[in-house]
Parts: sequence; C-alpha cells; structure tokens
Amino acid sequence: MARARNIKPGFFKNEDLAECQPLARLLFAGLWCLADRAGRLEDRPKRIRAEILPYDDGSVDDMLNELHQAGFILRYQAAGQRYIQVLNFGKHQNPHHREQESMIPAPDGYAPCPEQAQDKPQASPGQNQGNAEESPRQAQDKPGTGPADSLNLIPDSLNPITATSPAGDPLACPAEEIIALYHTAMPDNPRVKVANQARKGAIKARWREAAHLDCKPFGYSTRAEGLAAWRVFFETCNESAFLTGRTTPQPGKPPFLADIDFLMSPSGFAKCLENKYHREAE
Repeated sequence: MARARNIKPGFFKNEDLAECQPLARLLFAGLWCLADRAGRLEDRPKRIRAEILPYDDGSVDDMLNELHQAGFILRYQAAGQRYIQVLNFGKHQNPHHREQESMIPAPDGYAPCPEQAQDKPQASPGQNQGNAEESPRQAQDKPGTGPADSLNLIPDSLNPITATSPAGDPLACPAEEIIALYHTAMPDNPRVKVANQARKGAIKARWREAAHLDCKPFGYSTRAEGLAAWRVFFETCNESAFLTGRTTPQPGKPPFLADIDFLMSPSGFAKCLENKYHREAE
C-alpha cells in the first residue's frame, strides 16, 4: 500500500544522488511511498515497477542495484525472502502515528538511528487516544505523536546542511583519508591512482553503511571513530593471505589482490566482514 511521504528541496541538489541515472532518482523517491514506517519493503522489482514507473522503460532491478551501490538503500535477504531497507529512513521520516508497525525483519547488523524512536510514538499523559470523532490531522498534531512529516526524508548526504553525528561532530565521508588508510595498511595491494567520482561514491556508500552496523569494528558516530574503525578493517584484511595474493593461484592465473574497488563493493565488503576471505585472522 502506497503512503504519503514528504520531499524537500535538498533532494534535487544532492551531488551523490546526481551520479545515479534520472529514473533511479525518481525510483528512490517512490520507494519512500512503498516502504513501511521502518523504511522497509519487499524487494520485488516487477511489482515496484508497476507501482512507481509504470510508463517508463529500463530495468528496475538495475536501478535498485545502483541505489544500493550508492548507499541509499540496502538490498538484503531474511528468512529466504528478499527485502529493501531505505537507509536513514527513520532518522528523517516521521510517519503518521496510526501507521502499522513494520512486519518485515530488519537487516542483520543494521542498527536504526536513535531518532527512530518515532517508530513507537508515545502519547502525552492525559491525552485522549480513543476519541472516535477526532480527525487524523488533529491526532497527529497532538504532543507525542508528531505530524506525518519527513523533515528530510533522505540520507544525511542529501541534506543541504552538513551531515552530523548525534554529538554534533561532522560525519561527512573523508574519502581521501580512507584511501590513505588503505595504502598504509595494505601496502602490497594495488594503489589508487585515480580517485574518481565512482570510487569516491562507493567509499561514501560503505562509510554510511558501516556507521550503522553493530559488528566490530564498525558502528560509529564521529569521524575519528570512523577512521579508527576503517584502519582496523584494512589491517585485518591485510592479514588475509587470499586478499593480499599470498595464496597459490589457479594454474595459468595470477594471484588475487584485492583493490579498493573490491573492498568497497557491497559484496566484497560484506564477505570481508564475515571473514570469508581471512578466516585465519579470526
């Protein structure tokens, strides 16, 4: 069921989102209307197309992958089903207090923003919640419920104001410093010679994703904590014989060396965190 959501001017000026194709940007806004109050929906490209882009051409599955790689959504599986999590949805969206709770399981390791306490709105003492004659507009405007207003229903990077942590420190992605950490911790792996927009976009996506994870070394709320976590990540990756080309390659093939593109890809990053390439480092 589609829901009414808000969109703010910062959406149209975001440079990260501008890297996505125009239909992917429109799809992103449409996902907000399909998502439940926790920012989740079923990952069913054909149905999503019918709801959001019924008159347009192009692969919705490819557009969803583009948004996933850019760090605006997270495509995941739970209990054998495929779902989508709109990242930072709870931080910027304030659903109507009568909207049904999410029935979709959260992604593994995903920690909602503290602001998502609005998922379970509390009425103020003495408030009459059972007045059948009370209109939805009146009810949502009462203290403790909040209006059905997204404020800025977009990830931090889309806000015209600099993204900040709960403590108020800037949490903008330090892409160049992350590249420097990679070079220092993994000196024998391919160096980054061209830090183009695509690479910086992938780094920003993983930076945002890692900030909300609850698995070590990630889950951070300040720039300093984030850089420390990424240093540990690269150092751990450097202990992997496979990621650093110290394993015996297949006949006729050179040894595999993980580059920054591999480590910052959604699948490569996830597998490194799960120790699938460096079990000896556990």
